Amino acid sequence: MFSSGMLFVLAGPSGAGKTTLAHHLVGKKDGTVFSVSTTTRASRGEEIHGADYFFVDDSEFSRRVESSYFLEWAHVHGNRYGTEGAWVREQMGRGRSVVLDIDVQGAVQIKEAMPSAILIFVLPASSDVLRKRLEQRNTDSDKTVEKRMKAAAGEVSFMGVFDYFVCNDVLEEAKLEVESIFHAESMRLRNIGWPVQALDYHKGYTSGLSFWRGKRIVVASGPTREMIDDVRFVSNRSSGLMGVSMAEAFLAAGARVVLVSGPAFNMEPPGPVRLVKVGSASDMRETLRKEIIHADLLVMAAAVADFTPVSSTSGKLKREEGSISLDLEPTPDITRSLGSSCPVISFALEYGDGAVERARKKMKRKNSFAIFLNMGDEPEVGMETACNSGTLLFASVEKSIEIPFGSKKFVAFGIAAALGREMEKSDNE
Repeated sequence: MFSSGMLFVLAGPSGAGKTTLAHHLVGKKDGTVFSVSTTTRASRGEEIHGADYFFVDDSEFSRRVESSYFLEWAHVHGNRYGTEGAWVREQMGRGRSVVLDIDVQGAVQIKEAMPSAILIFVLPASSDVLRKRLEQRNTDSDKTVEKRMKAAAGEVSFMGVFDYFVCNDVLEEAKLEVESIFHAESMRLRNIGWPVQALDYHKGYTSGLSFWRGKRIVVASGPTREMIDDVRFVSNRSSGLMGVSMAEAFLAAGARVVLVSGPAFNMEPPGPVRLVKVGSASDMRETLRKEIIHADLLVMAAAVADFTPVSSTSGKLKREEGSISLDLEPTPDITRSLGSSCPVISFALEYGDGAVERARKKMKRKNSFAIFLNMGDEPEVGMETACNSGTLLFASVEKSIEIPFGSKKFVAFGIAAALGREMEKSDNE
């Protein structure tokens, strides 16, 4: 079973010791690498392109900024530096963990682009200790030290974005704490797929996952928001967990995965999964139209809002203005309007009798290869739950596969494996 690498970001004020701790982590843990940054500055001495830095000119750097190439970037001493998302995901896709030490603002940017990144804030025991360290460097003037201390106060205010705090007072203790964080994160199920020890209890359940190795999978996830004004919106109760779980299952199978997610509570796929955030149904449709080019499968796990306001209001509607009327119109049927050239699996949340028949009609209407039916009126199944179960239906045959009740991740692995078995069978016929 595939295991994902992780992204560790150590940040803190100048003089906190983040670089020392980052070097220690790479030297101590096998399979870890330093992030290679892209810069507009010229190479120095024996610096090697691709090993020390990726060297590009200003126009190329600007092009990459515009195309969202970087997880973060910043101006530093007249040049620009950035962390390439594609390079980081490639390393993590190979099972390597990437370690990065950058400024606090850059770490915040990375968390926004890659929510699964593990952010560690490093500080000495007190501001007096930090000041003393800066003064003992004998490289900065008194004015520069004051400037760095003022910057440190601003950086500390961002600590709430981070996942962990390490007090670098006694260096050896701080090293052990960073190692402990690495060890704990490496055991998270998000990063290790489905443990082989657990597979033994459901023999054959994941048979078919290997079909997806090397394939390109696009997963649509979460709800959409159809804006009433700049604050309020029409949406639904989708948490996004099923979509993230599907992304994890295909990643564990060795696929290259893109997660296109509406604003959801769960938006933290493993790092090798490229996350693309969207807002409305029309945003999701246009993004998917681009992402499904050359895709091998589209997984439509998103719970797209069925209706959108005919018009929206700028700013915020005032309660004092009294009652309002809301005119709604249907949102586009994304799957149907895409006319996808790749196979599509749709999802159907149904209530009451006749659910299978309605799901099959939906599958035909959307021209999907398969559809996963789950019942919203069953306890602990569907939206805003940790678990799921359902029936997988196929367009090509009058057959169904029951996916047993379990965590959404367990269900996602069952769906991905069953799809792989059916696709492999179709390819051999």
